[in-house]
Amino acid sequence: MGQITIDDPMLSRRHIRIDLSGSAPTVEDLSSRNGTQLNGHALVDRATLSDGDRIRIGTQELVFLAPESGMKNDRNTSALRFCVGCAIPYPARSPHCPHCGTAQDDEGGSTDARDAVASGWTFHLLSQVAARAIDQGRLTDAERMMSRGVTELEEQLATGIEVESARVLDVAECSSRLGCALRSPRWLGIGAKLYRRGGEAPSREVLTLVDDLPADLGLDAAIDELRHAGPGTRRAS
Repeated sequence: MGQITIDDPMLSRRHIRIDLSGSAPTVEDLSSRNGTQLNGHALVDRATLSDGDRIRIGTQELVFLAPESGMKNDRNTSALRFCVGCAIPYPARSPHCPHCGTAQDDEGGSTDARDAVASGWTFHLLSQVAARAIDQGRLTDAERMMSRGVTELEEQLATGIEVESARVLDVAECSSRLGCALRSPRWLGIGAKLYRRGGEAPSREVLTLVDDLPADLGLDAAIDELRHAGPGTRRAS
C-alpha cells in the first residue's frame, strides 16, 4: 500500500488510511489528533467510500472519485472547482456545489484556487485548531500552525486577494491569544495589525487575557498597540 505525505501542520504523522483492496473502498481515521470529516461529519473508525465523497483532513479537502465513474464521463473527472459561495472544492462535473447548493457560473468556469481558499474555510479552520492547541497547552504546535497561516494570509493580502474580514479577525484573535500565552510581543503585534486590517477592535476575551499579563516592559509597546488596534477599544469588563 502506497503512502502519501501532505505538508500540513494540522495533520498527524499517520492520519487516515484509504483501502482500495477490498470489494468496496474504505477510509479509516488512524486516531489522528485533529480528526477527520467525511461529508461534513466526524469520521469514527472506518467508513465505505462512494463516488463524490468529501474527506476533510486538516486544511485539505479530498474528493473521492470512483474509477468506474471516471471512465463513463467524457470530462476530466479528477478536476476540482472552488465554490464561489462557500469556497469549498468539489468535483468540476457537478452542476452545483454539494455543500451550499450554489450553481456554477454560465461558462462552467471555476474561481481561482487562491481566491476561493482565502475567502473560505481555511483560515477559520486554522484558527479553530490552533486555538484548541493553545487551550491544551501545545504552544509549539500552535505557533507552528499560526506561523504558516499568517504567512499565507499576509501573502494573499499583499497580492490584493480579498479575504473576508471575519476570517482575518479569526486569525487576529488567535494570534493575540498566542501572544498572551507565550508573552510574545511579536504575536501581540501581529494580532494588532490583523485587527486593524479586519476593521474591529480586540474582543473582550483578548483584552481580559491582556489585563492578566504581568507587568513587563518588554510587552508594554505591543500591548498598547493591541489595545488601540481597532476603530474603538472594547475594554474587558
